[in-house]
Amino acid sequence: MNSLKVLVNSLDELYPSKNEYKLGAEYQNEVTNNEIEEGGEIGHEGEKAADQNSSPKSTYLALIIQVIFFLPNYLLVKPLIFIWLLITYPFTHLFKQRSVSSELIGSGRNENNLSISNDRVSDMPSAINEKTELLKQENILANNIKSPTSSSKYIIPPPQRLYPLSRNPGKKRRKTLILDLDETLIHSLSRGSPRSFRGGSTHTIEIKINNVSSLYYVHKRPYCDFFLKEVAKWFDLQIFTASVKEYADPIIDWLESDISPYLTSNHDRQQGISRQVFTKRYYRTDCSYRPGVGYIKDLSKFFPRDDDLKNVIILDNSPISYALHEDNAVMIEGWINDQNDRDLLNLLPMLHSLSLCIDVRFILALRSGEKVFEK
Repeated sequence: MNSLKVLVNSLDELYPSKNEYKLGAEYQNEVTNNEIEEGGEIGHEGEKAADQNSSPKSTYLALIIQVIFFLPNYLLVKPLIFIWLLITYPFTHLFKQRSVSSELIGSGRNENNLSISNDRVSDMPSAINEKTELLKQENILANNIKSPTSSSKYIIPPPQRLYPLSRNPGKKRRKTLILDLDETLIHSLSRGSPRSFRGGSTHTIEIKINNVSSLYYVHKRPYCDFFLKEVAKWFDLQIFTASVKEYADPIIDWLESDISPYLTSNHDRQQGISRQVFTKRYYRTDCSYRPGVGYIKDLSKFFPRDDDLKNVIILDNSPISYALHEDNAVMIEGWINDQNDRDLLNLLPMLHSLSLCIDVRFILALRSGEKVFEK
């Protein structure tokens, strides 16, 4: 054994020790690292040189591109964008305001509708319950008063009328149409008058005033007979003239004699009864005289209640005559001898409409415009 150890120890001298082996390995690693670092530095220096060679080219290209795009950008594009913003700014501002206001209004309406609907829904059951309780009590009282076999007609209240009684055709009251005589229905000329009259129906009447007789030629206005026949179907006709009774009565009788046969029924005709066209006649003595003004036809003398005037229309050619009742008046042009006159015919549609209304003053007062609403 001892001989073997001596042999091994002698062999160890031929081989390097562990420490020498570690030093050699470390030396080799340092050498390789130095070589790698030197190679990296060389590579970086090459890249820097390449970058230095390529950077002048890129700067030249960037300058050229900036010069090319400078003029269009600052001289065309940006001014156009600025002008477009100036033009469209008011519209965008308005649209924003409208959208905001519409949103606010919509939200307010929704809130109001919700609150109203909630109130209605909450009120409906209580109102229905109250009505049903009242109906039950009324039914109990009615059954106690009436016979036990009878029952109330309605379980719920009867429907209300859709129109007042004054509009009911069965209850309708005929309105009154008051007609002027001279220059409205007729025109008269005294005997020996210098004026002449052409055509038309002429009637001669003799008027005696204070035992003095005078002869007058009376002419009817065109369509006078047809006008009286039509309006007599819709109105109660009356005559109101500023002339004296002795002059007016013969003319009124003549007008009635031509119209009455058309208005009298066959039964009355067989019995010899003729219908009176004009229910009342008013004369100069019924007018109110105002010095410096003339004769005014005051309807309040014959229709004292204001409610009666809603059914009264006066047709006259003189504004002075109806000065106290402008809201009841229908104006017509005065007539003398024009045979082409059609004013009476043109008034028929309006008079027919007035015969159907509630209050003629509501319609005729519209001529005054804003004055109607100031009352």
